[in-house]
Amino acid sequence: MTVEHSPIVFLIQGSSENPYKVTFTFNSQGNLNAFCTCPAGQKGQYCKHRMSILRGDGKAIVSGNQNDIVVVRDWLTGSDVEMAIHDLGEAEAAAEEANKQLSKAKKALATAMHKQSN
Repeated sequence: MTVEHSPIVFLIQGSSENPYKVTFTFNSQGNLNAFCTCPAGQKGQYCKHRMSILRGDGKAIVSGNQNDIVVVRDWLTGSDVEMAIHDLGEAEAAAEEANKQLSKAKKALATAMHKQSN
């Protein structure tokens, strides 16, 4: 039996005067889709408004349906979107570590270039 789910729509207050519309759909094949009317979302790029909901953060929701986050997060479980979020988290952690190493190397170079000769 196929079960169709009604879309869940959130209004998210972002940097624009008007809230962005974030729509989540989940179809009978288990595909989770998320669309946002922000400039990044309209271009199909990474969007912090969709991610905030997928991470369970409802602080910016102005549509009053924060409780629907639970449903969206249930749809997330086991989906390809969940795996992509996991991979993003690992990449962010690796980038943070690389940035620390880069900063350390730059400091070492600066110190090496400013040594006083005897």
